[in-house]
Amino acid sequence: MTNQTPKFTHGQDAGKLALALWLFVAPWILHYNQAPLPRWNSYAVAIVIAVFSLAAMLKFTRWEEWINIVAGFWLIASPWVLGYTSILGPTETLPAAANHLAVGLAVVILSLWELNVWELATRTRPRN
Repeated sequence: MTNQTPKFTHGQDAGKLALALWLFVAPWILHYNQAPLPRWNSYAVAIVIAVFSLAAMLKFTRWEEWINIVAGFWLIASPWVLGYTSILGPTETLPAAANHLAVGLAVVILSLWELNVWELATRTRPRN
């Protein structure tokens, strides 16, 4: 096997880019644009995911996936950390909390999947 960088289709990166776009417009579609914490959290994390997904599409490096994993875990934890779950906050932020949980989980899964594909593609086989 050669030491060349394997070619990717970047399907996972495209999926994360689509999730970032959704996350950016979700405050208007899911009607939590009047709630500042979840709205600004959506914007900030969407930008981070989009930037590092685009960067990975241009030239893949593992750290870009790890940043997206951290962003995904932040989305999962942020309803509780920032206090906008339906238990701790107003019920109108429930769509934001549910959306952040779902998108965060999807981003983590796609990033881990891409790291796994990278590891399998770059693994060297023992020579006989």
